[in-house]
Amino acid sequence: DAGELVILTLSHGGVTLTDPVYAAGIKALETIEPRFTYRTALLAMALSEANPRLYRRKIAHCAQWLVDTQLKEGEWGYPGPERGADRPAEGLRIAPPAEPEPAVGAKPAAKAADRLVITRQTPVYDGPGQKGDFSNTQFAILGLRACRDAGVDVPADTWKNALAYLRKYQRPDGGFGYVMTGVQDEASYASLTCAGACSAAICLAATGVKDPKSDALVRKALAWIAKHDDVGTNVGIDTSSIVGPSEWQCYHLYSLERAARVLGVADIGGKPWYGPGATWLLSKQATDGHWEDTRKMETAPRYYNVADTCFALLFLTRATRPLTGK
Repeated sequence: DAGELVILTLSHGGVTLTDPVYAAGIKALETIEPRFTYRTALLAMALSEANPRLYRRKIAHCAQWLVDTQLKEGEWGYPGPERGADRPAEGLRIAPPAEPEPAVGAKPAAKAADRLVITRQTPVYDGPGQKGDFSNTQFAILGLRACRDAGVDVPADTWKNALAYLRKYQRPDGGFGYVMTGVQDEASYASLTCAGACSAAICLAATGVKDPKSDALVRKALAWIAKHDDVGTNVGIDTSSIVGPSEWQCYHLYSLERAARVLGVADIGGKPWYGPGATWLLSKQATDGHWEDTRKMETAPRYYNVADTCFALLFLTRATRPLTGK
């Protein structure tokens, strides 16, 4: 169940198709059809990292699915009708960027790579009982960013509506907590505040904002992180009114990495994030090389430990590219 995340992590770790495990994983990803928000977003991210040109059509299929499953408030959740998750990559069209006519006698400029432009193919669901959640939403935004970086453009309203959702559920203290089916958490905590800052910055950049750090939402979220965040713990999660009994610490550190890297900052509020975070992770690595959060639940799916290890490695490799592309 974590294949997309594993391939994404291996790509950032410098693994290539000469590795048989990686090669088999890439081959498996080529056969996966978009079905769930987390997995579709991670599929786009993994293929975009592996080879955005080679897999652009598949990445566009992911983008189409994500655009079509965005809900009324601008969020994503667990899709309802299964058939909606199986839709083919319809509605795609090549849209070359507009190019100025060359001056008489001038050497023609190199043709820019064509971009795929998609439009929403399904109406926004407005029936009862279909609301999303914050975690699905942040991964959908990450997936759409990967699609955009791979040359696939989605409607401007997709970004605007997602940003409106984030603005609606930012808490008065500047932080974010979980939001599930329209019910807002009674507390802010670190992992989702980092996710909120990252998600908003991506949406702002996609809508043409040159400096997302100047936006009030991002400034308030960064102020919360500067005041509260501790690389050794997912601050505030123990007071959540929604999240279950788990620290989600590796998930927190990957969220911190994404927020800081997307915004291109080496420190937040004067506090460096990478060195202390890396030191903490290395001190917690198991002897066989994996990471896992301390969980109070009696049983946890096996892929949780795989995911924790991936999140740790994505932090350590500084996997997220800044919005500047550098």
